[in-house]
Amino acid sequence: MLIRPARLEDVPRIASWTTDTFAWGDYVAEAIPEWMEAPDSRVLVAEVEGDVVAVGRTQMVGANECWLQGTRVHPDHRRKGLAGAITRSLWEWAAGQGATVARLATEDTNTAARTQAEKMGFRRVADFRRGWRAVGEGSPVPEGNGGRRVPPSERLSTAPSAEAEPALLSWSGGELARAAHGLFATGWVWRRLSVDHLLAAARSRSLFEGRPGWAMAAPDDEALEVNWLETTPDDAHAMALALVDLAAGQRAAKIKVMIPALPWLEGPLVRLGFEMLPLGVYALAL
Repeated sequence: MLIRPARLEDVPRIASWTTDTFAWGDYVAEAIPEWMEAPDSRVLVAEVEGDVVAVGRTQMVGANECWLQGTRVHPDHRRKGLAGAITRSLWEWAAGQGATVARLATEDTNTAARTQAEKMGFRRVADFRRGWRAVGEGSPVPEGNGGRRVPPSERLSTAPSAEAEPALLSWSGGELARAAHGLFATGWVWRRLSVDHLLAAARSRSLFEGRPGWAMAAPDDEALEVNWLETTPDDAHAMALALVDLAAGQRAAKIKVMIPALPWLEGPLVRLGFEMLPLGVYALAL
C-alpha cells in the first residue's frame, strides 16, 4: 500500500467506484479538484498494486482545528485498514500544521462510518439534526387569505456588526451552545464558533436579528441555508416561522437548517413540515 497526495488524474478512477456510495450517488470525485486547491487542505489517496483504491481529505478550519471528510474505500478493498491508514496520515499532517483536535461527522444511518470512527478513538461530542423543506407554496399562509403570503408577526432583518458580540454572548451561555459543543456548521464542516465568524456574517449581510433571536443564513444554490441560530424555548416557534418567512422573502425554493438535537427546537420545525435527519459530530484529541 502506498499513501500519497491526490492528483487530478486520479479523479476519473475514484469516480468509477464512488458513483453509488449512497442512494443519491456521491460528491467526492467532483469535489476533489476544489479540495486540492483550497488553502490548508490535504487530499490523500491509497494505491494498491498501482490502483487508486481509497481517498480522504482534511482541512485546517481554525488555528488548532482540522476537519476530516470524504473518506472512501473501493468496495473490493474494504476491511483492509485503508480508511484507518489514510485517516491517520491526514491527522498527522494536520498535527504538523498545529491542529490539536480532529473532527468529522456522519449520519446515524451510516453504520460503517460510525463504527470506523469509534474504532479509531473518535468520541461523539454532539448530536445534530439536518433539516429541509420546500418554501414557495409551503410558506406560512393563513387559510382564507387567497393564497397570498402573509409575514409572521416576528420577522428577521439583517443585523449590523454591533450585534455580533451580543449574539455570541447570548448563545455561549445557553443550552444551544452546550448541545452543539460550541460548534457550528458551514455545509458539512463543523468548527468552533467565534465572534469573528459572526462579524464576517454581518459584513456579508448573512447575520439576521429579531425579537426571537439571531441566525446566520446564506444562499446555497436554490436554498437558504441556516447554519447557526440563537433563540429560547419560548421563542423557538416564532424563530421557525421567521426563518421560513426569510427564505420566502429571498425567493428560495428550499430552506435547510443544521441545528443541535434539542426537542424544543426541533419540534417547531417538524410542525412546519421540515424533514429531519439525525447525525453526530465526532472529535479526537491529537
